[in-house]
Amino acid sequence: MTILYGMRAAARQKSGGRPDIRAWAGLILAVLGVSGTSTYMKLAGTDPLVTAFWRLALSTLLLLPLQVWRRRNTLARNGPVPKCNTVTETEPPKPFCSRRGVVVSRSVTMLAGAFLAVHFALWVTSLSMTSVLSSLVFVTMTPLFVAVLDLVLFRGRTSPLLWVAVGVVTAGGVFIGLRSGTGANLGNLLALGGALASSLYLIVGRRASREMDPVSYNVGTFGWAAVLTGVVCVVAGRPLLALSGTSFLWLAVTAVLGQTVGHGLINASLKSFQPQFVALMLLWEPILGSLLAFLVLGDRPGPAELVGGAIILAGLAVGIVVSRRSAAEGPGGAEGQPL
Repeated sequence: MTILYGMRAAARQKSGGRPDIRAWAGLILAVLGVSGTSTYMKLAGTDPLVTAFWRLALSTLLLLPLQVWRRRNTLARNGPVPKCNTVTETEPPKPFCSRRGVVVSRSVTMLAGAFLAVHFALWVTSLSMTSVLSSLVFVTMTPLFVAVLDLVLFRGRTSPLLWVAVGVVTAGGVFIGLRSGTGANLGNLLALGGALASSLYLIVGRRASREMDPVSYNVGTFGWAAVLTGVVCVVAGRPLLALSGTSFLWLAVTAVLGQTVGHGLINASLKSFQPQFVALMLLWEPILGSLLAFLVLGDRPGPAELVGGAIILAGLAVGIVVSRRSAAEGPGGAEGQPL
């Protein structure tokens, strides 16, 4: 009952009202969009680093026209604006528009892009070594990592229930690990590393994403992550252009549905829903993603993965609700948003 009450309270708009049907439709589409990403990437059949590069690069190219259009619209309405891209159609210049702020914002964007590149490189690699369910369950631990890192780095207020949630999640992970083979365990660890990198990406980019125009921030972050991933591919000798038409098609589907639409609508939904409720909704990703992988790829999770996954998701749900309560008590609360 406590978790249900927390979910209902978190679903209310920050202004105190109720999200309208468009907000709910956008959030549901976001969940559906990201849930199929793991299957799309497996269908592409490309090297994990190459997959990560094209997902990020194509998403950046898709967002560039929108960034140009928004900037032209802003110029038409308000006249010349600073080049730091922190001005939107309805908001005045923000602190990052100073000369020092531009340097800081670029540095933050580059660092966030680096963590995002690490996240995708680790997570996509894990998909080739473990089941889709295990990979998604472990990479979905991002909100819990954010809550714990907030507590450790920023001394955010929290409840002892957070550590209970950490214990439950850890128990679920250990249960899966004891029943899995060496290769699967390595894949699970890579997915867990991807969750940690995603958490650092969220923490580093939290202020920048608030101060900067969101489209410009996403273009900068995705673009820099694509550049870093591309450099790693070149150094490692992974061919970026030797793709079949089928592989490129699935990579494009991944970029459009998973990254641009899925994550774009996740960001948009934060205007109508509390971040912790969005994170709770995204716990459907391992369930729907593993179901799609079973139907399309025949990827059947074992009993240990099903039981351990259920334990982990239960612990994550408790952790997200606890982090929401901590966020209500002070500025150090966690903001969970899986990538």
